[in-house]
Amino acid sequence: MKVVYSCLVILCFLFLSIKPALSSLPLDDFVKHGDYLDLKLSPDGKHLAARVRADNRVFMVILETNSMKPVGGLKPDKRDIIHSVNWVSNERVVFEYAEKTHNFDQPIPTGELYAANIDNSHRLMIYGYRAGDAKVGSRISNREDNFATQEILSYLEHDKKHILIIEYPWSKERNTYYDARKREPIISKLNVFNGKKRKVEVLPHPGAVAFANRKGEVKFMSWRTKEGDYFSAYRQNSDAPWQDLGTALGISDSLSPVKLSKNGQQLILLGRPPETGILTYYQYDFGSATLTTLFTGHKTDIESYTSNEAGVPAVALTFPGASEYVYSSVESRTVDIHKMLAEAFAGQTAMISSRSADGSKLLVHVSSDINPGEYYLFQRDTLKAKFLWANASWIDPRTLSKMMPVQFNTDDDVTLNGYLTLPKHTTAKKPPLVVMIHGGPHQPGTRDYWEYNPEVQLMANEGYAVLQVNYRGSYGYGDEFRKKGYREWGGKMIDDITFAANWAIDKGYVDGNSVCVYGASYGGYAALMSAVKAPDLYKCAIGYVGIYDLNFMFTESDIPNSWGGKEYLQRVLGSDPQQLRAFSPLYHVDKIKANVMLIHGSKDTRVPEVNSEALYNALKKQGKTPLYLKYKQAGHGVYDEQNRKELYQGLLNFLARNIKGA
Repeated sequence: MKVVYSCLVILCFLFLSIKPALSSLPLDDFVKHGDYLDLKLSPDGKHLAARVRADNRVFMVILETNSMKPVGGLKPDKRDIIHSVNWVSNERVVFEYAEKTHNFDQPIPTGELYAANIDNSHRLMIYGYRAGDAKVGSRISNREDNFATQEILSYLEHDKKHILIIEYPWSKERNTYYDARKREPIISKLNVFNGKKRKVEVLPHPGAVAFANRKGEVKFMSWRTKEGDYFSAYRQNSDAPWQDLGTALGISDSLSPVKLSKNGQQLILLGRPPETGILTYYQYDFGSATLTTLFTGHKTDIESYTSNEAGVPAVALTFPGASEYVYSSVESRTVDIHKMLAEAFAGQTAMISSRSADGSKLLVHVSSDINPGEYYLFQRDTLKAKFLWANASWIDPRTLSKMMPVQFNTDDDVTLNGYLTLPKHTTAKKPPLVVMIHGGPHQPGTRDYWEYNPEVQLMANEGYAVLQVNYRGSYGYGDEFRKKGYREWGGKMIDDITFAANWAIDKGYVDGNSVCVYGASYGGYAALMSAVKAPDLYKCAIGYVGIYDLNFMFTESDIPNSWGGKEYLQRVLGSDPQQLRAFSPLYHVDKIKANVMLIHGSKDTRVPEVNSEALYNALKKQGKTPLYLKYKQAGHGVYDEQNRKELYQGLLNFLARNIKGA
């Protein structure tokens, strides 16, 4: 333990020995996309597959692990990006593109899969809607066009030429294909050298998720009905009938399969114990027919985990406030190593992201509320770690403002958690406040975390305090808390946000006369609905790609077109016309006193711009014309860096006019 601790402390000391900047940082620092992205170790640990951003493109680079010298790579065309990279063997990788078109500002993944050797030889598209290689005048084709989205199920252990994939056929509406997951998926075996494909079977449920072992055997699947109910099934082999998983294994029907261990003898499942409702993981051992709870005692859902050498989850990550680790009840070398890493990187989040097949080399990703992320290479034999690169190389964490976890109880005795970021460089005794509302809600990942957030840091850099609250309906705090938000989008969820703002004011952290509310997607909706319900609290309200008439969710959004989409909306919003109108800011513009700013992308299909257009016109009729920034090529969020710079400069100017000097 002492060896790794002293080594890492030295590395951190060298990194922090840079003289900090005392003045505010330039806007570019917060709107640029990261430059040095992710890394993955080859099975033998001799090479790294890396993604690097430059000139509006994301490159793939293959590096020698010890020297960090490039030995191969790929430069995409125009403004395309390499979307993902995975190792098939020590010599070959598979990767996906996201393609930039003239219609959208953000590169869009196409579902196409490519393969190449590490020196970039023998490169070809092996799967996708343009994969067919038939020549004009010939009917002979080694590969076929695939109008589907693929996901890799298994890198077959004893077959370096093939991988097992699951294909989700697209649905066609008019002249456009959509990955709506409305059709039965196909299991196929794909050759990574020539793209030839052989269909293995078709699963019987639309959008089903399959789980395969390293031999390519599919024994488990899960699926979701249109009504939002989840089911799982098991079979002993490909010739056996599917059985209900709970009945077959003698376990609770509420548990869902996640993966198999490397030897296939343990099934990893996730579920929510009825006594807590907090998401955790389990291990079912086929040899002993026993079920073991891997993680206990945590107060919030497990967000991610690191597996041990056997492929069983060993270290879990939760966010009750700052990040916290939960260690598996199954002992392993991985747990011992991680405890050393946690001590060395105390005050940050350190997780093992990749490892060599023998476990001798580990990639460790380290991040925090003021650290966008760094990669270290850990050598198990020497217990030493070497800094490789930072995800946003220009960021000096010491110039940023720390997030303070906060907790309070509402008037109806619901416990809320959130984060308050106070500006590091300010002369104000009580800084102005921006209440920043996260999107979602109800879906995995839709909550605020103790992590680097460029929007939070941008506002703190300009002298604003930022309050984030995980209102009821947010994910991560158990099933009961999430469901408390059902049909309360404009009700108690907004009350929680108002309560949180008043709490920060009453505690004396911020200036109660200088408060603005801001959010995107549901957060944009909530910002305007907050201005409706608490008109005297907010000086300004900013809605970014927000919903302003809940009826539009049923008539204009792409959600109803997805599998179970209509049923989901009815479940969380209801269908009572009076309540939908009562909870829609569009019909209450007469109550809004705050100055309003609207931001929307014309290509947004999730929350179409008709929302902002309608609200703009309604406010204008009331003599309250809002500032409106429209981006013709943006979707559900602005991606282009120049447009992002214009957007956030406009946002900062708007805040300055309304609350900075108030």
